[in-house]
Amino acid sequence: MNVRMPSDLCYFCQRFMAAHLSDALHHLTFVQSFHSLLRRYEKSITRRVSYNDQRLAYTNNDELIILSSRLPPRDNPVRALSYPWLSELRCRSTIIDFLANHNITQMVDHTNDWPTLDVPKAELQCRLDLFKRKAFLLLYRLADCAVGLDRTGNIRARQSLFLDNLSTHELATLGIMVEVIGQGYFTLTKALLFSEHRNNDVLLASISESSYFYSPNSVPYNDTMNDNWIRECMCVFEDLTQRHGPYFAWAYLAGSDDITRRLDLWARSELKQGLDDMNAFELGYTMSFASLQSVVWRIFCKKANCSLQDSWTPAKAMIEAELVQYKID
Repeated sequence: MNVRMPSDLCYFCQRFMAAHLSDALHHLTFVQSFHSLLRRYEKSITRRVSYNDQRLAYTNNDELIILSSRLPPRDNPVRALSYPWLSELRCRSTIIDFLANHNITQMVDHTNDWPTLDVPKAELQCRLDLFKRKAFLLLYRLADCAVGLDRTGNIRARQSLFLDNLSTHELATLGIMVEVIGQGYFTLTKALLFSEHRNNDVLLASISESSYFYSPNSVPYNDTMNDNWIRECMCVFEDLTQRHGPYFAWAYLAGSDDITRRLDLWARSELKQGLDDMNAFELGYTMSFASLQSVVWRIFCKKANCSLQDSWTPAKAMIEAELVQYKID
């Protein structure tokens, strides 16, 4: 906002600066030097604190500028070796621990064809935990590669270029982890809806925990539970997790714990917008971008020289071979 100063005040400032120009320059030099000193001290502190901290190993701490866990994420990027950067890395470490131990990333079961080994369950859990953390690092790298961009087209172009530069093994890791998260979302969502409707087989209560799905109150229970509809939500969830990184999945699942920020409301709003965009595309109202997950598998197939129908077998074999090589304490 522009404010016009009174003429007598302007005159006073002009006379003061003319009489004390030397002092003003000295003061400015001092301020600049002091700021530079504080910045060097900040870099020294954050470098020392973060150095060899294994908790930060999968947070993409090698990147110069990364997205922050604030709302919206792309409006507040943070620069390396700063206090906000260190705070963000610690936040990411907490998010990784949460997701790695949450049912949404459950991989030790026989109902899905996830990578596995014929080893004791405790050892398999440890090896899969390390796989998840490596995959979360790739998700953070995928999200951070588009830092500074805000339009969907520009973000998709940058992320597609990033994916094209990944190795076949990295693409397999990313593709399988997102499939796991998507299936976990599907299972949790279906169980949640069943739990909420077991005593109400007619309508979806608008004040229920599931009301963020924005289903009309008149939708019958059986239609609401339709697997195809939940899979539409799942596809959007996967895409948003790749766009925003693990932060989105965490905000969706645990955001309600922070009653002041309510990050889950942002995540649910993003999910609704994604569903609206999908419906508009299906009705022919708008153009749409290919899902990032489809881009991952398309590039994988090109590099692995396989068809989309056969892509799971070589991808799973790559991950199982990696699981064997992990050194577990």
